[in-house]
Amino acid sequence: MKITCTKLVDLVSPITEPKSYLKYLLPGEVVEVADIKSPLVDHNFIVKSPHRIRVKCPIFDACGGCDFLHVDYLEQCRLKQAHVENLYRSLHYSREIMPMIVNPSPLHYRHKVVLSATTKKNKLRLGLYREGSKDVIPFLGCLIHDKETNLISASIEELLNQYKITAYDIDSGKGIIKHILMRKSYHDGSILMVFVINGTLFPNSKPIIQELMKRHGSIKTVVQNIHRKKTHLVLLEEEKVLYGSGYIHDQIGDLTFRLSSRSFYQVNPLQMMKLYQVAIDLLDIKLHETVVDTYSGIGTLSLLAAKKAKHVIAIEVNKKSHEDAVFNKSLNKINNISFINDDVERVIGELNQKVDVLLMDPTREGASKAFMEKVLVLKPKRIAYISCEPKTQVRDIEFLLRDYEIKHVQPVDMFSQTRHVESISLLLLK
Repeated sequence: MKITCTKLVDLVSPITEPKSYLKYLLPGEVVEVADIKSPLVDHNFIVKSPHRIRVKCPIFDACGGCDFLHVDYLEQCRLKQAHVENLYRSLHYSREIMPMIVNPSPLHYRHKVVLSATTKKNKLRLGLYREGSKDVIPFLGCLIHDKETNLISASIEELLNQYKITAYDIDSGKGIIKHILMRKSYHDGSILMVFVINGTLFPNSKPIIQELMKRHGSIKTVVQNIHRKKTHLVLLEEEKVLYGSGYIHDQIGDLTFRLSSRSFYQVNPLQMMKLYQVAIDLLDIKLHETVVDTYSGIGTLSLLAAKKAKHVIAIEVNKKSHEDAVFNKSLNKINNISFINDDVERVIGELNQKVDVLLMDPTREGASKAFMEKVLVLKPKRIAYISCEPKTQVRDIEFLLRDYEIKHVQPVDMFSQTRHVESISLLLLK
């Protein structure tokens, strides 16, 4: 079977059928294969792209966490840039999409790491999920995880086995360790460590933590996240602090933010700072203006906007993120901001004051139609729509174009080695 790739038509879906390794074909490549479900090897290639590079990760074909480890970095950015341009072309956007803000560290950039536990040869192993499943592949050397967290992961696995701590098995409901989560501060390198445990019992937790902190002094606090039910969710609400304060701090400019285990915070802090600065610069907020920040998380963008605005209204439905945001307001001694813990649709619909600027940073699924309708009623003069899924961003913006025009689009490579791309769009009221 001879297959030719002419272009990458869609970064979200495989080029060929789902679950086919031929999704890793690059534009211009020609291969001959007997089985489209098998990984591509050198003898399959009739024509190979000059942008194809040797993959250094031994589980690349199985893991699915990375999509572009076989592509040189500048070509990754070109493919993502073309993807954003193609999407905005459907909106008849005639201006130039700004060049991608590239990642100066396209490897080992993730400052949030999650590993899952499994049992192999009667030993606990930590690793990553096989693509499209909950089967754990034992692996501790992920190329996009922060290097220090990879070293800590190896120590954790060793110590858990030394103290005979077992991995949780979802079928039997037995075992102790479900997941390990680490969050690292970009500012000072401090690490928050989370053990996700089946139930409340964590035998020998004190000597394990003591030895772990002896080996890795950057670990400043350790939390136990408690699961009392079968679930594939990593973090549930019940927690216990085993050491330290239960949180770490990071900085954006001169602002300080408290991060807990369940705080929403971008996994790539370096690119996040660039992303937020672009958004604030594009909005050109004036001292007399009122800003509404929807999906405001722990208040990062809200507090940045408050330094320039008369007043900021920040709306977040997640209670824990809201609590962090209120703390961050106090921590930074910023008073011209109101944090509201409620559904964005409801609050936006009930605002009865003039709003000059709207900030939107929804989840990958984008905003709801009901929310967008209420934005059209609110009629802010300027909207900055930040998205980690340009497809849903473009879908939502199309709805707003009856009253707004697109002024500026800026892609940012936040998630290097993956097909995902961040995008900021500035909209102006007609």
